Amino acid sequence: MQSADHQLRISLNRILSGLILGFCLLSSSLADSPAPTAAPSAAVPSNDYPTQARVEYVFGCMHKYGGENYDHLYGCVCAIDKIAEKIPYANFVATSTLAVMIKTPGERGGAFRDAAGGREAIKAFDSFIAETEATCGLKKKKPAAN
Repeated sequence: MQSADHQLRISLNRILSGLILGFCLLSSSLADSPAPTAAPSAAVPSNDYPTQARVEYVFGCMHKYGGENYDHLYGCVCAIDKIAEKIPYANFVATSTLAVMIKTPGERGGAFRDAAGGREAIKAFDSFIAETEATCGLKKKKPAAN
């Protein structure tokens, strides 16, 4: 009989394989995507993101840029709309999950940190998100001078 630790490793490897596949699909779709046009791409449904996911992104985005106010609200709503035009929701979830899991300390996070192509895909995803947020007028909060 297999130990619980062995079964956990098998489960993590399956999850990791799925995340890496989603990651590779995202990276190739970002690299192959044409310049943005006025109409959303027919390949990516523009409304396949659940409302809760959009709201969670907006809250996290507003927190990232300095708090809840209308300037951040509009910029973050703009960003999630542009993200939804380019990336299918399943790929967004897979990549976001990998971006969080790669930072998990210890042995459990090692499977994600050591994944082939994982770090490059995270960099491409983070770069895409940063560019999208910047095009929507979002700027990092400057640290307070002492």
